[in-house]
Amino acid sequence: MAVKQRFEIIYKDSAASVVEYSLRSGRVFRVKFMDDALKPLVVTVARDADDKKFWTSVPEGRQQLAAEIGKLIATYIRNYQEICVTITVKKSPAPSLFD
Repeated sequence: MAVKQRFEIIYKDSAASVVEYSLRSGRVFRVKFMDDALKPLVVTVARDADDKKFWTSVPEGRQQLAAEIGKLIATYIRNYQEICVTITVKKSPAPSLFD
């Protein structure tokens, strides 16, 4: 299990730290709340019988919280993804179709 990224979200006016882990079968997010009343939460995206995606807790049992936190995580990822750029160097002296 490798750490992919760390970030913070705001849940009910309180910060929560999120760590994304990459797994062979997908990814999971561990959420640690600054509010001591909430225990840490692990969430992932699953699919239902109709192949519709939804956020779920691991282990199951905190579905409503997983759905709320999952939306915040998805919003963060959509808005703050790093932009990846690939630069290639032309190694052949022969002209290409694009020269």
